[in-house]
Amino acid sequence: MKKYQMADLKADFSMIQMKSAPVRMIEPYSRDEISKIIGCVDIESPIGIRDRAILLLAFETGLRAVDIIKLKQSDIDWRGAELHVIQNKTNKPLILPLNGTIMNSVADYILVARPKSGSKEIFIRSKSPYTPFKTSCALDGVIEKYCALSGVEKKPYRSFHSLRRSFATELSAAGIPLPTISQMLGHKNVDEARPYLSYNRPQTLFCAMGFDGIPISSEVYAPILSESSPSVFLKGGDDE
Repeated sequence: MKKYQMADLKADFSMIQMKSAPVRMIEPYSRDEISKIIGCVDIESPIGIRDRAILLLAFETGLRAVDIIKLKQSDIDWRGAELHVIQNKTNKPLILPLNGTIMNSVADYILVARPKSGSKEIFIRSKSPYTPFKTSCALDGVIEKYCALSGVEKKPYRSFHSLRRSFATELSAAGIPLPTISQMLGHKNVDEARPYLSYNRPQTLFCAMGFDGIPISSEVYAPILSESSPSVFLKGGDDE
């Protein structure tokens, strides 16, 4: 407008920057949905044993799919119940605690269901040749399979990565500080964790402002009249 003399603009717009693209909210799975998904896995089959271990790792540790498919037996400290990995995305080391359920599930796959293979990666394909997954997209197929079997809705943008947000959401609901959650997710800074956190209504209610000092005379927040207060009658009413 200034260039074509359509307006007399005297302000300096040299410091104005374009607004960044909005952060896409990643739809998480609820704990109930996770239970349904894992509950329908056939743990009598080798594929089911493998898939259950993968799903539990994602939900209980928040690991990215790419780190799960590259996971090696040497990355697990069985005595210390810890997971030591170099993150594929950041190339930074990450140490995560492992509970008994995860360790038993992974051990069951390694000792019982895993086909014989020279691959160092823990999780491999179920059909010959028994090689590691080529890309992390293969795990999207795993979550879609069990969503269909369990009847869990496949909402827009839901994928295997949504399990990572479910992990962060559960930590937030438990009152874990954001810096700790960010550290467990392996982020470089705290701001990277914000898209993974769901709106936590109980916690935000602590920040709500009351109506003290604000006069309200009508609607639901109006003060209730006591018996000693002047009565208000409707014309023509039966109780008049």
